[in-house]
Amino acid sequence: MALTNLLRSCEAACRYMTPVLTQLYKMVDSGIAQEKGDKSIFTVADGLVQCLVAEKLLGGTGMRIVGEEDAEVQIRMSPFTVGGLVIPQEAEKAITEAVEKLKPLREGLAGSTYKDLTAFIDPIDGSREFVTNLGEQCTVCIGFAVAGKPVAGIVYRPLSDPPTWASGCAIEGYKSSNIAEDMSTGELGTHLLTTNGSISPFIEGYLAKRPATRVKSGGVGNKMLMLLEGGSKMCYFQDRGVSRWDTCAAQAILESRGGMLVKLAPLISSGAKESYTYAEGTVNADFVPNEAKLTLYNCTDKAQAGELAGDVSQVRPYSNLAGLFAVQTRDEVVIATLADTLRQVACTAAPLYD
Repeated sequence: MALTNLLRSCEAACRYMTPVLTQLYKMVDSGIAQEKGDKSIFTVADGLVQCLVAEKLLGGTGMRIVGEEDAEVQIRMSPFTVGGLVIPQEAEKAITEAVEKLKPLREGLAGSTYKDLTAFIDPIDGSREFVTNLGEQCTVCIGFAVAGKPVAGIVYRPLSDPPTWASGCAIEGYKSSNIAEDMSTGELGTHLLTTNGSISPFIEGYLAKRPATRVKSGGVGNKMLMLLEGGSKMCYFQDRGVSRWDTCAAQAILESRGGMLVKLAPLISSGAKESYTYAEGTVNADFVPNEAKLTLYNCTDKAQAGELAGDVSQVRPYSNLAGLFAVQTRDEVVIATLADTLRQVACTAAPLYD
């Protein structure tokens, strides 16, 4: 039960990091955030959590690490810094205490047991929510893959009251959480999880055709937890892109409960249920020419934003370019019915895949 032990260690690590994140969340107006080149938000919490998980927890495992952030973190001496941002001195004690608590967890995981794994880490999924007083929608997402397939994951909401989380590993028959998981049956698709912001014409078309209730919230990890909390009536799909570190843990958790997270594009075009490929690399393993629109978030050359991606060199290696479709069920009839509705919507409002 090696993966189960790994997930339990990750849950403990998230618990130990929670006081740090709670403190930083209260300091969000202290110069701890900035806008990145792709217009997304970066905070010291993003870089710090990535460092704590990748180095202080998983650093002795030999596994490959794929994370959203690459900022240099300095927490050996005051002032602590993340990239070009200074961590407020009041938070240094909590950070040091977290580092000390992580040491025995790291020692317990060290060795060759996990050398075949690749970890996908989104340290703060919902950074914009972190800086806009919506911290309860932020999650720490840690997923693990073998041979390109998600096998285990945990999604942790550190700023909900109390903190909430779910983890799972289908191949070891393990699932755990402290949320009220709703396993009741009902008509799938009557409630659709969406971003807090604007939605695409395709999503608008589905809401009108179904009709369905729109449930706004931030972050892929948070929406996955809401799927578990919302029961079978709830679904989550979108034609706008996220990244592998957003979906790896979520997919593993849903699969441990009999659900799925797959690409939207092939589901609509042929009914195929295809997973993204979760492997370390420099080329996007799931690229399809002329399917996705280039954006500041997924392109390698900002000058090409707005164009169709015709060549794999134009896109970042871990961008999810075919949308996503996530539900709690694997009932073939139910999914086929919902896919048919999506297909009809796509005829009048084509998915953007941007």
